Amino acid sequence: MNSTRQHFPIIWLTIRQFLGGKAVRVVIGLALIPLVFGVIYLVQPNRERPVLFLGNTIFLELMIPTLLPLTVLVLATSAFGNEIEDRTLPYLTLKPVSRSRIVIEKLAGSVLVSGPIVVLGLTLTYLVMMRGDSGAHLQLLWAMMVASLVATITYSSIFMLVSLLISRALVAALIYLFVWESILGRFVPGLRYVSIRHFVASIFAAVADDPRFALNDATGLAAAVATLTIASVIAVALAVWRLRTMNLT
Repeated sequence: MNSTRQHFPIIWLTIRQFLGGKAVRVVIGLALIPLVFGVIYLVQPNRERPVLFLGNTIFLELMIPTLLPLTVLVLATSAFGNEIEDRTLPYLTLKPVSRSRIVIEKLAGSVLVSGPIVVLGLTLTYLVMMRGDSGAHLQLLWAMMVASLVATITYSSIFMLVSLLISRALVAALIYLFVWESILGRFVPGLRYVSIRHFVASIFAAVADDPRFALNDATGLAAAVATLTIASVIAVALAVWRLRTMNLT
């Protein structure tokens, strides 16, 4: 463990900052909202099958377009935001570490905190809703996990870049989320194909491999993963460029 911390000090610094701050409590609260919906579902009579409610209503309609990006942006926008706000970023860049490594380790720290929290929230929701029948729908749980982790990496990359470009990164990320992803990306024909939400939903549908979760306009699994990977790489590259060109004096 000590050897790992010595080789990846910025990752551990970022994780400690997150776990010791208030933002992680907000992230945990957002990640547990699906569990609340799951409990509400259990006490409602004349309900649809739990697997459909979890896959369609909770994950496709609530988690992917709203809760998942909200959960990620809280930490991703503060990955550099804390250093920028308290003006300690110049001290970080003075370390004998390349700008690209700083960005990548900051991204890794953000994903390593938000990713497991999101997965834990979904797993608890799954166990509560499926109860004694949980073993029969493990493919659904696996599909939610895969889609969530890919989305976490992509959103973290983009929101981290936003935090380096704009001083009010959280506000800008919220505008992007609700205007582009939730409104334009959902209702304007054609724009969905440049929406992260569309590709995450496509990954979920492909991994679930269940006609009940099929999307009419889904992108193939390989193409969806490749698209989000390219988006993440571009965002990281731009973040490295921005960090190199920032006036830190």
